[in-house]
Amino acid sequence: MEKSNFFVINVVDNYVKEVSGNWWLVFLNGLVAIALGLSFIAWPEEALKIFAYFVGIIIILFGLQYIRLSFKVKGIKNKYERVKENIKSKFE
Repeated sequence: MEKSNFFVINVVDNYVKEVSGNWWLVFLNGLVAIALGLSFIAWPEEALKIFAYFVGIIIILFGLQYIRLSFKVKGIKNKYERVKENIKSKFE
């Protein structure tokens, strides 16, 4: 059986696809940070209220993200078990 040199490349490709798929979240965070900074400069007192809402929304979004990631982790475990079984079956 010939050893494939493409396995490492496939792992890196999958990682890059996964990470780069969320570029818009990073961009959106940058826009929100700029808007929040401008509101603090323009309206310092009212900005505290905006900041409180912003923190509340961010906490909710983090919670939703953790829930989404928990399902991905569960899926990764299942895929890993299948790959492990495939490897075992090839060597038995």
